[in-house]
Parts: sequence; C-alpha cells; structure tokens
Amino acid sequence: MNALDHAPKPLKRLYWKYRLLLWQIHRRYSDSITIKTKQGIFKLPVTANDAISKHLYSRKEFELGLIENSLAFLRSIGRCPPKGQGTVLDIGANNGVISIGMLATGEFAKAIAVEPDPQNFALLQQNVRENNLENQFACLNFAASDQASTLEFELSDSNFGDHRVHYNRPQNSPDLFHESQRRVIQVQAETVDHLIQNLKDPAATNPALVWIDVQGHEGFVFQGAKQLLKKDIPVMVEIWPYGIARTGMSPAEFCSIAADLWSTFWIEHKARFEKRSLVELPAFVDQIGDQGAFKNVIFTK
Repeated sequence: MNALDHAPKPLKRLYWKYRLLLWQIHRRYSDSITIKTKQGIFKLPVTANDAISKHLYSRKEFELGLIENSLAFLRSIGRCPPKGQGTVLDIGANNGVISIGMLATGEFAKAIAVEPDPQNFALLQQNVRENNLENQFACLNFAASDQASTLEFELSDSNFGDHRVHYNRPQNSPDLFHESQRRVIQVQAETVDHLIQNLKDPAATNPALVWIDVQGHEGFVFQGAKQLLKKDIPVMVEIWPYGIARTGMSPAEFCSIAADLWSTFWIEHKARFEKRSLVELPAFVDQIGDQGAFKNVIFTK
C-alpha cells in the first residue's frame, strides 16, 4: 500500500501518464528494465511496446485486483487454503506476473508455471530468480494442450500475453488483431496431467488453485487435464469466444467440455461473485460475443 492508492482518480491518471512517458523514454535507450511492483520484482522487455510490460511499468501492478478479489472470495466459501499455504498452477504464465505475484504477496506457498514461448519463459525464469523464489517454483516450458505434440505458435508484436497456438483459420474468418501477419514458431505441447505427474514435489499433484489464460486454447487444456480437474480444485479461466472460435472449437463444444468437469461457475461483478449453473454457460458465452470481448470466471464442482 502506498500514498497513490488513496489518491483521487485524476491524480492517479496523471501519474500513470507520467509513467507511460518514462516508458517511451526507456524504449529509446534500453533493451529492458527491472522494476519493483506491488507483485514483486520484474524484468520487462522495452524494445517491443508489450501491453503487459507497459501496464506493469506504469501502474506497478497487473490484474492485482482480480487476484485479490478472487482469492478473498474463494477463501470466504472455504475453497482455498489460508494465505501463505498451498500451490497455484499458472497455465499460460507469461513473465510470471500472476504466479510470482501470488507468492510475492503471500497468497500461496508454491507455484507451478507453464509457458511455451521461449522469450516469455526466459523472463519467467529470471523473474523467479529476481524474487528469490527458486525453491518455491517449478517452471515448465510447454504449451498445455490435449496431447503431446509439436504445435505452431503465433507471436504478437504488441502483447506478449497474446501469443497463441496457431490454427489454419477458415477462409473469411475475422482477423481482428492482424493474426495473419504474425511470426509463427514451433513449441512443444504436453498434457497438464502428464506434466503434473512428472513433478517430484507431492504438492504439485494437488494444487489449491488453477489459473488458466491461454488465449482461446482453454478447451484443449481442459481435455488434457481431466485427471487433475476431476478433483475439487477451483479453476480461474478467461473465456474469450473470439479466441475459442479461432481454434476451430465451437462454443457448444467448449461448454460441453466444461459441463463434464464442473457444475458451477462464478462471475465477478463489482468485486463480488455471482453463482451460475453450468447450464447457463452457453448463454453466457453467447452474451460475451465474438468481437473480442472476454470475461474471467471461476469454475467449481
């Protein structure tokens, strides 16, 4: 907590603009910068105008409110261990901002982070070291999917959190984020069940929370994590219909996979969580729409 947390919104916005100006100056003279944030210490690449890095630099946090609200809610209903205990499984970990943040702020004791992109993975490992969390972290350089394979992976120039598994999209399908122009690399994919089984730490087989943000590939992650997800573990998921559609999976297929694993989902609304039955998920996904909007939900048994 610092003085800016209690400052009026106009003053906060002025400060954030000042920080964004500093960000642009750093981009002229540096390849990277290391900063202290509310979620730990992070090395940020500045050669590209990465949206997550820029947000972390200017506001000193990223999705911190979502993390705090979600964990407070889950603890209030007895679905998460007390602060400082348990393991979080972070799938699509990027530079580690979510899982490192959860350990740096004392929310969990350990973390497993799964990230396929080589550059993001190198930053993840370095940021783990910057925060002296090596003994509490397992970093896995894979794309979580429905089977072991080699996948094509497309890279965003402006949002390193929007790197995605690449699919041959249907002709005339939307290209809202100019995905057709992205560079494509190959990455190794594995199922979550297999990755977890091969970790030596017994705590890894029973994480207290699973946090998934894989830009539309979530349905495939679910299919490769059925043994783990059969357990009574809450799962935070970003639902992004546009991204799901680009994988070739229909909303009906996504909802059917989810319905086989969970009975309830929770929607955050004004820092509170509303309970919904899984039978309502198709209508909810349809309500989000396929024009780029997304919602975070928590799935529970």
